[in-house]
Amino acid sequence: MLKSPHIAVVFHSVCGNTFLLAEQYRQSFEKLGAKVSFFRLFDPNYAVTGDAFPGSRAYKEAITSVELLESPARVLDCDALFLGSPTYFGNVSAPVKAFMDSFVDHWVEARLAGKWFGGFATAGTPYGGADMCLLALNLFAQHMGMVTVSVPSTVTGSVQPAYGIAHYSGDLSDRRPGAGEAEAVASYCAHVMALMTGRKS
Repeated sequence: MLKSPHIAVVFHSVCGNTFLLAEQYRQSFEKLGAKVSFFRLFDPNYAVTGDAFPGSRAYKEAITSVELLESPARVLDCDALFLGSPTYFGNVSAPVKAFMDSFVDHWVEARLAGKWFGGFATAGTPYGGADMCLLALNLFAQHMGMVTVSVPSTVTGSVQPAYGIAHYSGDLSDRRPGAGEAEAVASYCAHVMALMTGRKS
């Protein structure tokens, strides 16, 4: 069992909601005693989309202040990976797909095999495909040989799918994660840490 896990929290965000969820993961894991490496993914269109409307402009500075993950090698030695994506047409965003595809050489080496994984996603509404986005994240982890951690029924806060934490941001993407989502992330992270360290949650 791990005494003080090293956890990578990696995200792509345009409107700020996935970033805010990622921040909740970072803070929750750090409060539980984990070392957290916090990264954003490269988005070649962000110079345009980040200024597209008020919801995206609100967190542009905060998002760009997060360290850019330039190589998947940065997370290979972590004990766990938590990966967040906005939902685009029932799937992950292009930057998240590019990140997942960048592990092709490391798949051969099975460098992530046996490590822990969790996904989180945002979508406009519960019908926007966040559950399918989460499934795509989990499928990636399974191909890497990782141990996916589903969301058990004991997690408190806002009701969540089994596949990971989701937030529904509204048609204009301006409904920010609230207390219910913060509690759900904190409760889920406590569950994860209990699994990783062998301590009871």
